[in-house]
Amino acid sequence: MYRVYSNDAPRGVSDMSDWLANLSLTWGKAIAVIAFVGMAFWTWRRPRSFIFQGAPDSHRWRDLRVWASILIAVQIVIYLSF
Repeated sequence: MYRVYSNDAPRGVSDMSDWLANLSLTWGKAIAVIAFVGMAFWTWRRPRSFIFQGAPDSHRWRDLRVWASILIAVQIVIYLSF
């Protein structure tokens, strides 16, 4: 049995859109938070030499991992609030 699509989307794209449309907001938020936590984890896995490359000194405020983590935390709060 074949489905007739009203739009010109390739076969399978409409099925994915239907699946995403039926996904609850809670799951969407959970997936976004997991992605942000994954990015934070990846950020902290970078070697210290890579983070301070080209920096004149290695003061804590120059550590980009700290700033990235703060921004990721703000994004998580925004996602969970709205």
